[in-house]
Amino acid sequence: MLPNKDFETVLRDYIPKELIPPTWKFNANKTHEENIQSLMKGSQLDIFEHAEQLEIQIGDYMCFPRNVEYFKMNPLGKIAPTPMEYLSLKNKEYIYKSDLCLMFDYDGIFPEGGWQRSAADWILNECWTKMQFGDHHEMIVKPDMWRTVEEIIKALDQQDSVFKKLNTLKKEAFYKTFSERMKSKTVMSDLILNCMEDIIEKYPVKKYSAELSRILAGVALVMGAVQDFVRKESIHLPPLNSVSLTKPVIRLFSIDKNHFVMAHELLKTLKNHNIDVSGFEKEVNEMPKLSTFTFREVSQKVDKDVMKNVEFVKMETNSLLMFKQTPIPTYDGGYCILAVDALRDILMEMILAKRVFHTIGDNCWIHVKQFFKSIESYFDQTRGVYFIDLKDVKTIKESWENIYNTHLKQSLANHYFRKSLSMDSFAAKDLKKCFKEISKYTEPVAINHLAVALCQINGTVRTFPMLLKFIHKQGACDRLSIVGCELCDGKTLVEEFAPITEEESLQKKTNPLSSEETKPEPEELNAETPELSADTTEKPTQKKKKSKKSKQPTPPEENKPKESNACPKCERAGKFTREANEKLRLSKIEVKQLKKDLIRNQLENEEIKQKVMDKDERIRMLERLLEEKDDVIKKQTAVIEDLRRVEEKEDNQTVIDEETAKIESVKTNLLGIKGILHTESPVTKCTEVVNRLIMKTKNKEIKQMAGIEMRRFTKEATEYMEGVENRLAMIQCNQFDAAEEIPELPEFPVFSQGFLEAYKNILKSSP
Repeated sequence: MLPNKDFETVLRDYIPKELIPPTWKFNANKTHEENIQSLMKGSQLDIFEHAEQLEIQIGDYMCFPRNVEYFKMNPLGKIAPTPMEYLSLKNKEYIYKSDLCLMFDYDGIFPEGGWQRSAADWILNECWTKMQFGDHHEMIVKPDMWRTVEEIIKALDQQDSVFKKLNTLKKEAFYKTFSERMKSKTVMSDLILNCMEDIIEKYPVKKYSAELSRILAGVALVMGAVQDFVRKESIHLPPLNSVSLTKPVIRLFSIDKNHFVMAHELLKTLKNHNIDVSGFEKEVNEMPKLSTFTFREVSQKVDKDVMKNVEFVKMETNSLLMFKQTPIPTYDGGYCILAVDALRDILMEMILAKRVFHTIGDNCWIHVKQFFKSIESYFDQTRGVYFIDLKDVKTIKESWENIYNTHLKQSLANHYFRKSLSMDSFAAKDLKKCFKEISKYTEPVAINHLAVALCQINGTVRTFPMLLKFIHKQGACDRLSIVGCELCDGKTLVEEFAPITEEESLQKKTNPLSSEETKPEPEELNAETPELSADTTEKPTQKKKKSKKSKQPTPPEENKPKESNACPKCERAGKFTREANEKLRLSKIEVKQLKKDLIRNQLENEEIKQKVMDKDERIRMLERLLEEKDDVIKKQTAVIEDLRRVEEKEDNQTVIDEETAKIESVKTNLLGIKGILHTESPVTKCTEVVNRLIMKTKNKEIKQMAGIEMRRFTKEATEYMEGVENRLAMIQCNQFDAAEEIPELPEFPVFSQGFLEAYKNILKSSP
């Protein structure tokens, strides 16, 4: 278990500081779960139903390579019992190379606590630090170390039982003999023995005691097992093994059904394996850092023979944590997360931690808008899927923290202009969709809190369309639970809420008014005061109706009551206020009318879509509607283009269906081949045929030829079967648009003519 001090470090890094009461203290004498329970009692963490749920998220957050260095923890503390495991397209298990040390469970080898465990952990840590793991994004095949650990424990227990019966001289002889033999088992022997000498000086223990011998044997057996594994799997891990790199391993990420790789990682990995990358090296070097290639683009850029040897490992990116996402190692030694996940984390901090949209006032919107405008370059609406460095994420959050503390914190604390995020377009039916969207979560009590957060995310991205455009471009609308994305439906984005300008904010300070939604009548009456003063006999209700019906500008300046000449400043201020009020009133009336026109046109467009008419008639109908107002025409042009694209897609649907059928046909053939290979077992039959020939002949040359024939046939047949599995996996991932993109299988191996003749001559039959 992670030490309490280190766990508190991760907890405070994961949970926003606003959700941790300043009076709460971590109790080192309690368990992690008990500490979380005490935290949840006095905080706003009710989005989690129970402490275990939050503890699991903290564990998931810190589970990444070299997390000890990242969180600046004690290197001797255990971070996780086993590392995260990932499946490749060929269904092999992989881990990060730097997580290799986590594959060993030391609890059985050395007792928990006490000086033995501390001494053994220290020696092993010294050994790990001397190994050259390379880049921390590199991955290796997962070792099956459980049986090895069991064998080590069994050997140590037997050693202890024998050691107890030995006298001092024999114990000394045993210790020295084991030390000599250890040199042939691991290259780390000298380092281990030097560490043992330091332990003898540090701890009050006899040099040849049973405890010391168990530490020496345990550490030596662990390092020997690691060395055997890396050499067996041809893993480059100096000084244990300095073999050249063999098989390239590339991480394959995904958002929903979109699969992609880091472009610079692909380039660097292939170059490290001495593979020709001249065809796309210039393109990658000109791309922004942490850009991606789709899996389909990789298959087009990388040679087919190289693709056969590349191992693509599927990285899990679908489980979103509440406050922060697990850091992903980059090819250059840093960490990153998906750019769209970085945006989500920022929105969740605004919503859950600082609760900005619960009480935000009209005078605060200008600062929120300025913040999103300032970070627009980090969330590029023109790029495909990409990652963002955690250093940039930190810069963005520091910028938000500065704006919040400077402009928003005090204002929100005073609750000026209480106004929750207005979502006129986000109606009750969409709220229900949000609840349905999160029904996949297993904790029903937390659903209400999460639904509110998701609804506010939906309202925010529609208030600032640049955010929705970015999310849509990243293919992450479902990932962020965006309900009814207009861009996914081929519609045009309209800014639902325009944050007020600095001029309007100044006006609110000089002559504060209630919002139009809550008190429209006093505002309009105030604007119409000069006109109404000319006819004081008219009833108030008639005045109100007249002003709403006419919607005309205020009367000329000469009809208005004159300001006092005693104070020119007051006169100018009053004049400015009246003009600003009138402009605001007219702009609000115009915005209302534009919204009504837009809604009417959208309804008419929907009716047009439902009618069965040809393409030209639909376009003519839309054009007649769009001629009504110039500003509406601009917004609806995109709709026409989308309809044309839909028509083109409909025209090409037959071709797509044919290609899909061809791919399914290839898939069926591959499955048939796979079934035949499984049933017939060609490698087994080849072995039987060759052994039959070897047993019948005494000729050494024929036996040697038969052995070579069996090894060749087995190698080519195995490659053929792996090729079938690889193509099926790629088809399963929907990585081909056409059957022609699927690489052809190699020729299935056959016996050589020389082997066939020898077999017929000796066995008098055909193999």
